[in-house]
Amino acid sequence: MRLKQVATFGAALVAAALGCRCPSRCCVPATPHVACNFADTTGENQPPNLSDLTPDCNVQECNLQELPSPGETYQLLTASDAQCRAAANATIANLVVLEEHWAGVVIECDSKIVQQNVCLQRDLLELHAADVRNKAAASALEAFYQLAGLEARKHYLELATLETTRTRERLDKLTDQGLPTEGLDRDETDARLTELQHQRLQLDFARVQLNGQLQKLLGCPISEETFFWPQVDWTPNLEPLNAESELAAGLPNRFDIRGLELVLCNLEKSTIRVARGVLGVADATLGSVEPTEGIVHRLRCIKCNDHELDVRCRQLSMLHADTEQLATAEIKGAVYQIVMQQQRVALARTAVETRRKNVDALLARRDANDTPIFEISAARGRLYDAEADLVQQVAALKSAEVGLKRTQAALAAECGFEPKLCCEGCCNGHCMRCQAPTCKTCELPCKCENCR
Repeated sequence: MRLKQVATFGAALVAAALGCRCPSRCCVPATPHVACNFADTTGENQPPNLSDLTPDCNVQECNLQELPSPGETYQLLTASDAQCRAAANATIANLVVLEEHWAGVVIECDSKIVQQNVCLQRDLLELHAADVRNKAAASALEAFYQLAGLEARKHYLELATLETTRTRERLDKLTDQGLPTEGLDRDETDARLTELQHQRLQLDFARVQLNGQLQKLLGCPISEETFFWPQVDWTPNLEPLNAESELAAGLPNRFDIRGLELVLCNLEKSTIRVARGVLGVADATLGSVEPTEGIVHRLRCIKCNDHELDVRCRQLSMLHADTEQLATAEIKGAVYQIVMQQQRVALARTAVETRRKNVDALLARRDANDTPIFEISAARGRLYDAEADLVQQVAALKSAEVGLKRTQAALAAECGFEPKLCCEGCCNGHCMRCQAPTCKTCELPCKCENCR
């Protein structure tokens, strides 16, 4: 045995003597750096004359490229399809599922201590996968309702554009005939038409973006030639909400709170590494201090290392309380977001009714009072704006309802993705059995008595 140790030591010396000489160790390479040596100049007094620099597309051929637009057919998409397809096709969640599978393999073959660690870790992975699916479903539904609102607003934007174009044509005809334009400014009408055209371009671009976002979330090929048509129940839900009831329904399902409770309830000396990892997610400095490996260090600190359990229990308990407060604020904030949006829907509905009555009144007395056509046209334009705003507010209400379900961790569950946990339900770990007393500031560092 002695001869074997000597031979091993000799082999180590030979390997060190004959090993790589590491020629690159003699210096540290320089990193790129460009000096800050710019030329001095004075600012220009006049802005660039962009009207001269930009070609006039009304006079010459500009060959401007058109944004992608749908053809005669769309792909029909419902809210439940968007929600559950996004939850099922969440890439990160599916990667976590494979990590869970590998954890299951380790659980089957390794020691009991390793099994305890990996079982707890596997449950945390299951919660994380469900959380990712829940957020993916929320993102898809929000894009779904944004796209639905966009497609509905497009109708009123086209009507407003048509009405403004007719007004401009009537003004041009009156001007050509030398007749009065009844105080209307052709320039203001043209500016209004240009603004509507800008809105249409922005709408077309947003439609391409939202369709691409939905294609990615739903696991479809990315194509600017394919467009979804959202099938929406536009009836707004204006029923009052109870913030406390929504909180009571959502708080127990929160994945962050369930994960912390899982570790708190099952923390033992054998699962301390899992606790360090969970704390490290909250802040990189937490869980970073570990006992030094090695037999000498273990012997020197044999009476001290168990104290890490008490520290981790206190940290996890504080983090759990803080997370619960944040979750409470998030759920209640989502409730009051819906309350605000319900009121905005009611205001938008009132505005539509007021403007519609105004248009009807103008049309009713058009012949009797000789109401100018331009006044009717302007009233119609205001009605179309109000109709578009009502669509926008109802779509925002639908999105706010999605936000509440997301904070309650309900979207993935509605699609059948409920976390299946092994360790949940057992709550007899070290943190539940005994806790070290709190030290006074003047007593630090302290020597705590054994837990009774």
